[in-house]
Order: sequence, then structure tokens, then C-alpha cells
Amino acid sequence: MSPKSLPIFNNISFNPNYIEEYLTMQALHTMVFDRFCEDGWTYWADLLFRRNYWEWRGQPCRVILLRIRLKDFQFSKSQRKCLRRNEDLLLFKHPIRILPVHEWLFERHARRFSHNRPMSIYGFFSAFSSIMPCYGVQFDVLNPQRQLIASSFFHIGKKSMAGNYCIHEPDEWKRGLGTYTMLKEIEFAIEQGREYYYPGFVYDVPSEFDYKLNFNNLEYFDWWGNWYPIERMPVRDWRVAYEVEQQLSPEEIAEFDAQKNNPPYHPGQ
Repeated sequence: MSPKSLPIFNNISFNPNYIEEYLTMQALHTMVFDRFCEDGWTYWADLLFRRNYWEWRGQPCRVILLRIRLKDFQFSKSQRKCLRRNEDLLLFKHPIRILPVHEWLFERHARRFSHNRPMSIYGFFSAFSSIMPCYGVQFDVLNPQRQLIASSFFHIGKKSMAGNYCIHEPDEWKRGLGTYTMLKEIEFAIEQGREYYYPGFVYDVPSEFDYKLNFNNLEYFDWWGNWYPIERMPVRDWRVAYEVEQQLSPEEIAEFDAQKNNPPYHPGQ
């Protein structure tokens, strides 16, 4: 266990045996997809994988998989406020399809990261992401000027839904678009009668993924095949535990400002 481990993970049940497995991406029956999610598998582009140890900022850490039990789920006061703050936005739902406008938004989104910066949106998606590992859906979020400012991607099983990735416009940071799209995905999962929503993983050390811990009905996977309730952790700034360089230099900001004429977005194109 890392000396920087978050307090809520100090005394959890966790399989100490090293687990790291990979499978080539394939189409799964929705019930099989559910089983994969229950057994700790996640996915990107052309891979299904599961691993219980990794590293973050060069530091070994445990991988904590999460899910939200949707029966009797309730949004918190701050989450309801986030939904109200974004009521002026337009949301379009359709099968996963990456267009030039998504590539452009990904570049803006990715350049915020000084550590482990993702290089391409196609590291997360392929031409078959709408049908593999099962039915894949994306939410495209437009501002009142009908400019794309966020996209989130998820897959739907028989009794579960798994969030895959989200990109959003850095200039709109006050809206909390990562949280907003996750809330809309949870709303959709409840409307569709799903039992669980899988938001992916966090690490046992502070990281930019910690916002996933700020939800009710949260459970974690112990890597022995069991899911247990875990305490909801209030929103916090993970950067206080690390020295983090400025995310964008003045030159990068000027470069992106010059690209304001982003590719047009046409819903359903």
C-alpha cells in the first residue's frame, strides 16, 4: 500500500496477487459484457483488459474498480446543482462515431495534461466501437451557439452500463462537464432500467479520477470476485498532494485561441 493512499482505501479487502490480463477486442453478448464488468474487465479501442496494480506519476499504486448501484440512487445536492447549471446545453445521443470535430475537441482536451498525456482519440476508440464490445453510445453536448463542448462514450449491457471516456472543452471548466456527462449517463441508465453503472477505475492514491468517488451507492471490486460498499468521498483537489506544472503555456493558449473556428458539428451526420 502506498504511503499516499487515500484514507478510504487503507483497510479495504484487496487481492494482493498481481493480476494483469489482456484480450483482443471482440463483440460480446450483452449478458457476457455484464459478466466481464462484474469480474473487473475494462476496455479501450482494440483491447479488453484487467489489472489490479499500475502506476500513477511514476508511483506504484492499486487499481480500484468502481460501480454505482442504481436502485434507490439519488444525486447529491452539488450534483443536482451541476445539472441545473447546464440546463442551457443541448444533448444528442447516437451510436459512437468519431468525426473531425471530435478529433479537434480531443486535442484541446488532451493538451491540459502534463502527465501521461493521451496522444490520439483512436487510442480509446476504433471504427467498431459502436458495436464492440457491445452496443456503444455517445452523448454530444452543444452550447447555446451549437458548438460541441463535450462528448462522452459508454456501452450498454443487459443489466449494466459502463462509462468509457469523456472529452470536454477546457474553456468551459466552470460547467463541470466531466461530472455533467457522467450524471446524464447515470440518468439514462436508470431510465433504461439498468442495475449498475460502471464509471471505470480510480487509484488508491490521489489522482484526477477522484471525482468518481463523489457518488452515492458506490461499490468497489476486491479482485477476488466480490463487490463491497465504499464510503462516498467529497470532492477534493487531488493536486494538493503533488506539484503540478501549469497545464497550458501562454503559447499553447494562443495556439488554441487561433483555432476557435473548430470543425462544424452536424447532429446525426
